[in-house]
Amino acid sequence: MKKILNLFAMFFLSVLLVACNGGNGEETPTPTPETETPIIGIGEIRGATNIELTVGDTFNPNAGVTAVDGLGNDITASITVSGVVNLNTVGNYTLTYQAVDSLGTIVTVVRIITVKGLEGCGVFQKLENGLCVDIPPTRIVIMHGAPYEVDPFHQDYTGTQQLARQTKQLETEALNNVIVEYRTFPAEAAWGPSRVTAIINASTSGSHLADIYWTTSDWTQQLANAEAIVPIDKYLSGYGSNIHADWLNVGSYKEQVYGFGPGNITVDTGLYYNANLIENLGVENPTQLFLDGQWTWNKFDQWSTQVKTALTSQGEGYYALGGMLSMYAENMIPLNGGSLINKTTGRVSFAQTPALDTYTFLNSLYVKGLFEINPQYDAGSPDWMAGKVAMHPGNLWFVNAPNRWGSIAFELGFVPFPKNDSFTGEYVAPVSGLAQYNLASGMTPEREELVFKVWNELQLWKTEEELRDEFRLSLITKFDDILYVEAYLEIYDKVYLELINAIGINPYTDNGWRRNINLAIREGTARTVVDQIRPIYQAELDKYLN
Repeated sequence: MKKILNLFAMFFLSVLLVACNGGNGEETPTPTPETETPIIGIGEIRGATNIELTVGDTFNPNAGVTAVDGLGNDITASITVSGVVNLNTVGNYTLTYQAVDSLGTIVTVVRIITVKGLEGCGVFQKLENGLCVDIPPTRIVIMHGAPYEVDPFHQDYTGTQQLARQTKQLETEALNNVIVEYRTFPAEAAWGPSRVTAIINASTSGSHLADIYWTTSDWTQQLANAEAIVPIDKYLSGYGSNIHADWLNVGSYKEQVYGFGPGNITVDTGLYYNANLIENLGVENPTQLFLDGQWTWNKFDQWSTQVKTALTSQGEGYYALGGMLSMYAENMIPLNGGSLINKTTGRVSFAQTPALDTYTFLNSLYVKGLFEINPQYDAGSPDWMAGKVAMHPGNLWFVNAPNRWGSIAFELGFVPFPKNDSFTGEYVAPVSGLAQYNLASGMTPEREELVFKVWNELQLWKTEEELRDEFRLSLITKFDDILYVEAYLEIYDKVYLELINAIGINPYTDNGWRRNINLAIREGTARTVVDQIRPIYQAELDKYLN
């Protein structure tokens, strides 16, 4: 540091002399000590060196630590220390010291405190028969539906940044004396109710399947009520400080956070269209209409009607719109200022005016004959897959999935759902059934903390800008036209948690909203139908929230 300050001083003085001479090489009298201008350097923190302690020692993090500014003035009083050293537990602990110098610059020093065991045993050793022996590493099991997506050492790994993630895992394992193992769920816990039941049964018997489970946000209520998973709130200001704010909402239940994940939460639903067919028909490009701010309900009506008219030249069996009406309703109600379940007010909202207006609008499109006759959920009908339906709702992951739309022969275009012409709010999209991680219950406090700490250290945390850039790159691999990428980026992070599938009512059963609204929109009886099922949903919502 002294060498750097001396060099800085010499450079500053030489520049000063040249400036005073006007750069003409004339000699300038050397100032006397009384007239020299003080040279302010960068302050420094002294004495915050790495040290080793033994279990049971006493330790004052401020002892022997001082700070001075560039003029040598004592600024020790400005030092702040963050981090905790547990002198009862062997381990490596990090303390961060900060001081503010006379220029307002924050000076930072990171200090490593190593707490060793008795008799000088290493961090991951213990004393046995007078000898220091290695402590076996702790095995941490992360159970996932598709380990090849997240395990960087899997032979069929499909994730990104494999080498960086492998390096990160090796470092994390070495620093924490752990072995991270990814396992798939057993066959009897394939998905949905069977998986929830398996996790709960394992918890009840005291033989948990794993330390961390990969689940969905729709299962949080059941798993939390059964005490099969635990909240992570106490870790959020420490190990979990990098977890994105979206998870505080989407991963929560009864004002505690249970679900968590890496990165941010992005919109997964939208309208996809047969771009080749749309171009051949000569109608306006819907993505460009959205980017131009014209993608409203009235324009959507006009566009769909034009497509239907133009499709008469293609022969029989062609349709402007495909898919289930409930999918349109779920995503268009928020764009009319409503929702299906309002978590904030604790009310069932699918029977309120914004929803009722949306049902009426969709019914007007249906009676015009704009929708296909035999729609199907999920990947869609054979007509859509064969290119005979112009537009269809779907999920982003469908685009490249071999069991969804990966084999489609036409170019897939993307456009967000349209807004009501009178809606002035920002675009917002519902998310439900969101993939997330949960901490299993039944662990000792020490193990639970270690497991959560390790999971966080395994992640490659990114800034908001980096997350956006990364998502943009992923979109480029899915779409053939940058226009679709630009449209998706306009709305990609505007999400809210929709509880319609989470409160314990199967939406496809007799009382389920999804099954009922599909029929009600077609028949124009939506108001009557939602009034009938609303009390059932409200009762379950009250249980969920209370």
